[in-house]
Amino acid sequence: MTNNLESILREARYIINNANELTNPEDYYQTLSKISDILSQFRARFHKEINKERMPFGEIKKYMDLDNRIIDSCSTFGNIEIARILNYLEKFVSDGIDIVCKDKERTIEQKDLMIKYFEIKGYAYRFLSNDIYGYKLNLGGEKLIIPNLYGKYYYIKVKLPNGITLYIMINTAGNILIKKTGLDRILYFENFGLFTIIYKFFRYQKKDIKDLEEYEEYLDKIKEIINKGFSEEDINNLRSLFDNKYIEKIKRNWHEYIEKHPGSIYESLNDVIKVIEHIY
Repeated sequence: MTNNLESILREARYIINNANELTNPEDYYQTLSKISDILSQFRARFHKEINKERMPFGEIKKYMDLDNRIIDSCSTFGNIEIARILNYLEKFVSDGIDIVCKDKERTIEQKDLMIKYFEIKGYAYRFLSNDIYGYKLNLGGEKLIIPNLYGKYYYIKVKLPNGITLYIMINTAGNILIKKTGLDRILYFENFGLFTIIYKFFRYQKKDIKDLEEYEEYLDKIKEIINKGFSEEDINNLRSLFDNKYIEKIKRNWHEYIEKHPGSIYESLNDVIKVIEHIY
């Protein structure tokens, strides 16, 4: 098994060394699949160099108004996307800010805009290596870190004047995420706010329920997110992400939440849930 892995890694050196400069990661899908399979058998340890922390969104917005830093066809997602839309300054969000762009051209443009902004503001920044997330291996005494992401992307570390350090990741739709359980593709949603809400009903842990409850206070803005709905492209991405079993899980958790929160703003998700149901 070790010899097999060594053979594949020799063939894949270019891919591994240039993981964040692959303009068409699909070209390397077969090789990445082989690496994923062997990493699982090899029980490789996941490696990360960033320990993310949480802070109030307002502490970030003081020095970086993301509303004016994110270009068209790029978007944040998760709690920070909702906090941006709601202007929810007290909401605790991660200091790791993930931005996804629709294509590599916009990824480069987004990176250039961010760097220009940092330089105008005088913020200290530096690009991080492409293997800050990956899998650690030891082959014949050689220590290797195999990046877990392939395509066009940037990791940037920036220090704000208030002492906060942010880790900004600018990613491209279609990039390939390598896992020991298989390969995933990075997706872009036209309505990342609505996707974030739906994903919370999919995951539905205590912290997700707490987030949903907190967002209820912003009735009108949450309603705007829901009323915008999903585009045809978003629906296609949902189809690739969720199978029927997962859709049933979302529906079940949504019903449970509504039963426990009569009059919830999320009752208006009914039409969205119907659209998701009809994916299959």
